[in-house]
Amino acid sequence: MKKTLLSILVSLILLSGISGCASKPKPEATIITFLDAYKQSKVIDFTTVFEGDTSYMTNPLTTGTTPSAITTKMMELILSYDYEITKSVISKDGLTAVVSVKFTTVDLGKIFKAYITQSVAKTLELAFSGATAAQISQAMTDLFLEVSKDAPKDKVTTAEVKMVLVNKVWLIKGGEENLTFFDGIMGGFISTFKNLQTPVK
Repeated sequence: MKKTLLSILVSLILLSGISGCASKPKPEATIITFLDAYKQSKVIDFTTVFEGDTSYMTNPLTTGTTPSAITTKMMELILSYDYEITKSVISKDGLTAVVSVKFTTVDLGKIFKAYITQSVAKTLELAFSGATAAQISQAMTDLFLEVSKDAPKDKVTTAEVKMVLVNKVWLIKGGEENLTFFDGIMGGFISTFKNLQTPVK
């Protein structure tokens, strides 16, 4: 009888321990959910993974002004990323966390910079030669496809993702706080773009 009671008690303790662990959400789970869905081009409800206003979160490449061939190639390069969760630290009060994510990507920043540099000279050359707008647009598409051809996936960056617990759900902080996270996904594209926009003093 004692052995039976003891085995029941042990079972209850183990079950309560498992239940307790399962009820505590892990901050990295939210990041994994987002990165896996994004990589597979799935429709994402941003309110389930990001804190605050998410209305501005759309695909930055679907502006309607970029030639579709460039957009397609850009997305192909971006979505080729690999990632690894290297560390997850929850604050003592259990309300915030920082998750380290290591990205391995194509160096899209380098590609974009090379494209912009060469496109300026190419556009002027074509314009002075009397090329039409359609011809210039096609030349720009060809140029991007050339500079991005066979791009190696050798850029490694680590982003410290800041997170907050809201209604027992871990959310990624939006806005500028996690810009390095998005820059990591996009292979340095965001930081390169911002640097190119910064006036030279």
